[in-house]
Amino acid sequence: MTKPMKYRALAKLLARAGFTCRPGKGDHEVWDGPRGTRAVLVRDKECSPKVTRDALRALEQAKGLEP
Repeated sequence: MTKPMKYRALAKLLARAGFTCRPGKGDHEVWDGPRGTRAVLVRDKECSPKVTRDALRALEQAKGLEP
């Protein structure tokens, strides 16, 4: 089971992995990563376990795609 993460920590991980942020609808942010990987975060103090799991999965996919 994935535990919730703070928004700032998750955003920092995505930025260090080469993801770029663009605005989405409302309080959502779309983070586009290398070679088409994508994560959607809700700008709040803490991200839910589902959002955290999806973002960590996108990080793993981006890491696995790099040579």
